[in-house]
Amino acid sequence: MTDLVGRPAYQQIAVDLRQKIAAGEFAVGSAIPSTAQLTRSYGVSSTVVRAAVGQLRADGLLLGQPGKAVYVRSTPGAMANERTSIEDLAMQVAELRELCAAESARREQLEAEVAQLRQRIDAIQERDRQ
Repeated sequence: MTDLVGRPAYQQIAVDLRQKIAAGEFAVGSAIPSTAQLTRSYGVSSTVVRAAVGQLRADGLLLGQPGKAVYVRSTPGAMANERTSIEDLAMQVAELRELCAAESARREQLEAEVAQLRQRIDAIQERDRQ
């Protein structure tokens, strides 16, 4: 593990595990080593290992529940693409909302113009009846 000066141990372990996942050492769908194995491997407490694994779970890279194996859900690159896709979708939704608002305003304007035309037609018809 590379010592990242100034960073808590759990973050250093998370960085190392993230790099191993990215390198394919832990393939998508495979289980990562147990907490006990990681504790021995990194020479830290189980609390530190759990915090590192928890961070990677929160990042969407790992999937699992306490007492059971923890599996690699995705690679860092795939998660970055997924985040980009979500951001793209959010932008598209925002653009659609703007378009809908513009269309709604245009529709209101057209309805007002149609109402004015109807008033003019009614006025002309009324004048012609007299």
